[in-house]
Amino acid sequence: MPFSRRTGRAATAAPRSGPVLWLEEAMASDDGPACPPLAGTVRADVCIVGGGYTGLWTALELRADAPDLRVVVVEGQACGFGASGRNGGWATSWYDELDRLVERFGDEQGRWLADQSSAAVARIGETAEEHGFDCRFRPQGSLWTSNAPSQDAVVAGPLAACRRLGRGEVATAVDGAEVERLTGSAIARGGLLLHDSAAVQPALLARGLRAAALRAGVTIHEGSPMLRLERGPVAAVVTASGRVEADQVVLATNVWAARVRELRRAVFVVGTQMVATEPIPERVAPWPWRDGMLFGDARMFVHYAQVTPEGRIVFGRGGGAISAANRVIPKHFTDQATADVVAADFRRWFPQLADVPLTHAWGGPVDRAPGHLPFVGALGDHENIHYGIGYSGNGVGPSALIGRILARRALRRDDPYTRCALVGGPPGLLPPDPLRFAGALAVRDAVQRAESREERGTRADLLGRTAKRLAGFSLPARGRRRPPA
Repeated sequence: MPFSRRTGRAATAAPRSGPVLWLEEAMASDDGPACPPLAGTVRADVCIVGGGYTGLWTALELRADAPDLRVVVVEGQACGFGASGRNGGWATSWYDELDRLVERFGDEQGRWLADQSSAAVARIGETAEEHGFDCRFRPQGSLWTSNAPSQDAVVAGPLAACRRLGRGEVATAVDGAEVERLTGSAIARGGLLLHDSAAVQPALLARGLRAAALRAGVTIHEGSPMLRLERGPVAAVVTASGRVEADQVVLATNVWAARVRELRRAVFVVGTQMVATEPIPERVAPWPWRDGMLFGDARMFVHYAQVTPEGRIVFGRGGGAISAANRVIPKHFTDQATADVVAADFRRWFPQLADVPLTHAWGGPVDRAPGHLPFVGALGDHENIHYGIGYSGNGVGPSALIGRILARRALRRDDPYTRCALVGGPPGLLPPDPLRFAGALAVRDAVQRAESREERGTRADLLGRTAKRLAGFSLPARGRRRPPA
């Protein structure tokens, strides 16, 4: 096996995990105003903790609905430096799981949620155009493939549900030959093409939303991690150098919300890792997915990919590091062992690109929730402290919907958004630690072994099949929430 003289690592392995391609690009072109850390005591109508997608969409929705509202965002690092700037750039709806939505919530509510998530994807492009920022929004759809017989139902179920519920135009079935024509990869048996998805450059989207929020009159303080939350009719968000006193508080901190007592068992934090090739526009030119079509599989911990406008392939995989006590740890961001596995998977999907150098490898944490859908609620009896978490790896598009729900809750609206099935807190709780930690590790490893066996043509053993059912977090929650009025 050849080795790199510079690094001593196998030439086919991932580069050193760490630098984030998206953030390098975004920050090199970002000339927006500084947002200094919070200093002293500030009074606000609404304080939002977290300057990623959820927090910034919430802020924009608040100012659009109530232009005189005093909205303050406090962000621990810089806007977009968490999951919002590190993800795979997949802006997708929930039509890919419409069958499970209607099973849980019924036809009307399941279809409404899928429709709203699709509208949220479109809203990204509309907002970028309205506010004049470029996030490389390319609405070319997403291709979800079955790479083993056990995955066939995962792509067939949503297609059948779309057709039954009058959304057949959203989804098209494709066979393995068509997948290969579109992508150059012979990995798949067949798949599902969803036409409402879009590729984005995620860090450019986050920084664009930051600029839009500032222009809308939102005050943002970066470098201001929340140290303490004081609860009461007037709540206070306390940082190292100041405090924001607000009538309403929105916690939009993604995986970091798992540190909050009431949410500790609502999600588990797991890493995802990505690699990126050098630009190879001439190599991807024959494949139609080069124009922004997203490409992934139907695994439990999915593979996902896109071709950037420069002709890089960004390729990732879920199911990385899991931490004790739901802490966010360095390995969620720089996990060399998992990055090397992702690099090997990339070569397996695209063996004809085995000679192409990989220039970047990075990771980020995911807040995986029972039911695989985000949820919105209030902290205990404090109806003025709201949260929205649990995206489970699909937050780029749905965060715009969750931001709308959170904003309307903070404004005390009673409407289809605040009454929808995502509102009301966690749909289920995980076991307490150390059972959660040990169980999550065991299930993750068993699922990955099972899916690898299935893709090699071998049936998963009983442990693997059981683990896949557990990882699915099946929740018979139909009828638990009121449908929108």
